[in-house]
Amino acid sequence: MPSVPLKTYPGVNIPLPLEKWVFDADRFQFDLLYAPVTSLFLEFGLWLRKMRGIPLLAVHTTHLAAAYDVLLPEKISKIEAVHAGLRFFLTRPHERVFANVYNEADGLIVLSDGLRNYWRERGVTVPIHVVPRTVQPEIFDKPLGPDPYTHLSPALARGSRLLCAGRHTREKAQDRVIRIFARHVAPHDPECTLTMLGEGPDSAYYRQVAREEGVEDRVFFPGEVSFTQMTDYYAYADVFVHASLSETFGNVLGEALWCGTPTVAFADGMGVSSQIRDGVNGVALSPGTDDASAREADRAFGRSILRLLDDPQERARLGKAASRIARERSSPRAVQEKLAFTFQHAQEHAAACGLRPAVEGPKPLQWLTTFRHFKSWAAINAGVYVAGHLRPGAAPAKKKSNLHPQIAE
Repeated sequence: MPSVPLKTYPGVNIPLPLEKWVFDADRFQFDLLYAPVTSLFLEFGLWLRKMRGIPLLAVHTTHLAAAYDVLLPEKISKIEAVHAGLRFFLTRPHERVFANVYNEADGLIVLSDGLRNYWRERGVTVPIHVVPRTVQPEIFDKPLGPDPYTHLSPALARGSRLLCAGRHTREKAQDRVIRIFARHVAPHDPECTLTMLGEGPDSAYYRQVAREEGVEDRVFFPGEVSFTQMTDYYAYADVFVHASLSETFGNVLGEALWCGTPTVAFADGMGVSSQIRDGVNGVALSPGTDDASAREADRAFGRSILRLLDDPQERARLGKAASRIARERSSPRAVQEKLAFTFQHAQEHAAACGLRPAVEGPKPLQWLTTFRHFKSWAAINAGVYVAGHLRPGAAPAKKKSNLHPQIAE
């Protein structure tokens, strides 16, 4: 698709109908549309559904209510009145728009029971299917390589190791992990270290937090590493820590559990809560709802880490259960079976709706269908592109081809 770069997320582009071939419905010969997008690009899928009579499965992957904060500059993000205004003028209209959009599809796939309940409460009436993401056994079941921590610092060869992985951006709350480590773990375990694996627009800010908290010599930033090395980072860590409340699933959390890494996280009612059963395959704690309860939650998080570090048998028990449950839920076979069911169900739903291709009807109806869906797509996605300039990322976006080679043929 022709697209423009989203400045907030270097490397991510916003698709827009900027070339005339996009309007040619005959170019897109598909049997089913699977749309894992959380933007009004979904209107393009709805347009194809109506123009060609193709069943459409929508997929909700990004929880805007928890993630919009990343678009705001740091100072503005601390003003509660701004958030109240955004909830009224952005979040609620967004929910209404997407509930209506999803109801025009033949099903909605979400990644957790919490998200299914969320969209039911907001008026989605089409079938909602919970399908988790899979973990790749060819990567995460391979034999372990050498210890990847030892090259970072001699300190990592001595004490306990905490690992936090993910894109370094505000909604992931890795700065909270650093503060918990500095205030509630490091003072009680003088040789414990924290490794912040990943990169992103807030990497420099996280290093600053470590300096301000006085733990810069015990918090390590290896940057991004090869995906094939992730297994070694999980396996050689003592505890995986995860503070994000914005995850619809949480890929790194799923990978850590698959690898049997004992995990401490905040229960979010979404991705974390769908993967961790507290005391069974990990530790899931209330994140707090205000400043006072959040501070107590941070202390409880630190205490949970220290208890696990002091109890190898408990770490082994949680890790074994984590690995077993992850395989039952997120193996490729389990996910493929769920997806196959949703595909079949979408076809049945489209047939029951009497879906007929608009391309077989009068031209005015085709023009009206195109205008209706492309208008929303172009307007909202253009707004996202403009909003991305409020807080641009540190690195320039990579230039992408304007035309997918298969579509260009």
